[in-house]
Amino acid sequence: MVTDSFKPKIGGIESVLYDMAKVMSRYHEVYVITSSRTTRSTYVYEDGLGYVTIRLKSRRFNYNGVTLNLSTGVALYKLLRSLDPDVIHGHGTFSTLSITGALMGSRMFKAPSLVTAHSFIGRDTPPYVVRSLELALRGVDMVTAVSKAVAIDVVRRLKPCRVAVTYNCLLADEWVRREGEAMELDGDPVISSVTRLTHRKNPLVLVKIAEALAREAPKARLYIAGDGPLRRPLESRVKARGLRNIVFLGVLPRNDVKRLLWSSDVFVLPSRMEAFGISALEAMASRVPVVAFRSGGIPEVVVDGVTGLLAGSEDDLARLTVNLALDRGLSEKLGLNAELRARMFDCNVIVDKYLSLYKLVERIRYERRPS
Repeated sequence: MVTDSFKPKIGGIESVLYDMAKVMSRYHEVYVITSSRTTRSTYVYEDGLGYVTIRLKSRRFNYNGVTLNLSTGVALYKLLRSLDPDVIHGHGTFSTLSITGALMGSRMFKAPSLVTAHSFIGRDTPPYVVRSLELALRGVDMVTAVSKAVAIDVVRRLKPCRVAVTYNCLLADEWVRREGEAMELDGDPVISSVTRLTHRKNPLVLVKIAEALAREAPKARLYIAGDGPLRRPLESRVKARGLRNIVFLGVLPRNDVKRLLWSSDVFVLPSRMEAFGISALEAMASRVPVVAFRSGGIPEVVVDGVTGLLAGSEDDLARLTVNLALDRGLSEKLGLNAELRARMFDCNVIVDKYLSLYKLVERIRYERRPS
């Protein structure tokens, strides 16, 4: 697996690959190849989790969300040549390490190659970047998407030859609520949100939710885990409105995110356009109902009225959060349903689907060989 997004970075792709690699390594030899700006040597090998992480020395630049890792190309080629992999799987369409690895697999090593799209292309992506991605993805055997919504976007914008939907995943058993290990938090009920505080994640709507809670459920508390450039504007708005029911926790380690969810009654996902919404799935696996927007890939994960509530507007999001916070019976019912549905996205299930795709791509390549 080749990607720019891996631990110790914190995010959805990183969490998913961490779990996928653990499951795959039970039956296969797995290498996760990623980039690092801090390592001094060309290759850094890490082992101990059943798979090997290899960090390539890389200078990274960022332009409009696209990472450029041109200096790692030679190192990546030498590494792949020495490993001689059976499958090369790139993760992230906006990772040139991912795209380059998959193209090398397909063109130079004649190995089945896939790229997984973990996000929408985005309307703000420059046309030349879209065109470059379109040309690059023609050279890989298959593109997978983490939701049907992303698959539709990829087909429309990038026109790859083969697309399959393979959802994100987690290890559901690791998120099962453990009451004795939950955080001790003030508030009744406790509402939580785990998100990056960036414009794309729309965290400012959380202030509107806090205002609605202050009016309708004065004992409730909203805990926000995450950081980013909008943290100060958020804190300023909270102070200006005299709100005392929002608590900023900053970036939490994964185990503390679990402990936060285990103490929560309702989870709010503020972003308007999620490709999948791994934080919503983590909440569901922790038996916490989710309130989110009815957009992107979220409706494929959160079933409205069954595992959570889906909103059409920001006012609707605030209203539904308050209603669910006040209705303990409904929140418990939805939470139980959510935990059951989350098991459909367990990595043991999703990895089997990926392995089937690997075999399919291998068969397609074999059938294309000249007789």
